[in-house]
Formats: sequence, C-alpha cells, structure tokens
Amino acid sequence: MRTGTGSPAGSRLRRWMVVLSVPMGLLLLATSCSSSNTVSGGGGLPTQNVFVQKFRFHGLPTTLASGNLIINFSNRESLPITHEMVLIALPQGKTKQDVINDAKSGGAKSEDEWLHFGEIPEVDTGATKSQTFDLPAGTYALACWQNGNLGGGTGKVHAARGMVFQFTVS
Repeated sequence: MRTGTGSPAGSRLRRWMVVLSVPMGLLLLATSCSSSNTVSGGGGLPTQNVFVQKFRFHGLPTTLASGNLIINFSNRESLPITHEMVLIALPQGKTKQDVINDAKSGGAKSEDEWLHFGEIPEVDTGATKSQTFDLPAGTYALACWQNGNLGGGTGKVHAARGMVFQFTVS
C-alpha cells in the first residue's frame, strides 16, 4: 500500500477529512438557526416569536429594546391565506389607527405612505419565516397589506381589517 500524496490511502484520508468537516459545519449552522421560544437567537440576538391568527398579530411585547432583533413570523390561520409582516415607523403623533384608516381609504397603495424598516413577505398558512431587524428608539407598527379572505377569494387589505400592531422601541 502506498502512502504518498498521490496514493489511494492518502486520497481516501483526504476524502474522509472533507466528509467529516462538512457535517460539522452544517451542525454549527443548524444549531445557530434553530428556533425556539427563547429570548436569544443566532449569535445571541434577541428573538421574538410573532404569529398571526384571526387577522391579528400575537406574541410581540408592546415595548422592546433598541438594536438588532430576530423575528420569527408564523401564519396560524385556520384556512389557507397569505399574510405578510411589514415593520413600519410611526411618525410622532401617529398611531396604529392612522395606519388602519389609511388602509381603509387607500387600500394597498397606502403601504407606500409609511417608512419601512423591513418586512417578512408572503407567509402562507402553516409556514414560518424569519428576518433580522435593526430598530432605533421610536414608535413602530407591524402591518399586513396583503388582501384576500380566509379560504380564498379577494377582499380588502388586511390592515384595513385591523391587522396592525403598535409597539415602542426604547
């Protein structure tokens, strides 16, 4: 049996080293991306688990600390429908009711009137998506400008139905 660099034994050893190193990297990646109900996520970032049910956001506290934050957004509706979670800044003096009223009068186009800090788009019933946000101190809201009814069909944008959640970052 040869043991030089070009030998079959040396070649097998290099292949095993590569095979062993790949699962270890995947294990580290899987560990840092796992989701749970803990308050810290990958890299020690605070994590919030937010879900939508009956056209309402649930799970986010009304006050958060400023900085980076991971949000896991789940659609827990009882019938098929697509939601989104758009994170917007509320100017001083504005509230979630202003967003709702704007959506009632302007429909989907009203989304462009608000300063976006990011979004988690198109989450179907039963699915979860995650996103990292960097939030300075201020007043914010989560809103959904998707339209449609539970189980199918068209309808008014979800923000016009009250699917807006206001919170503060300090």
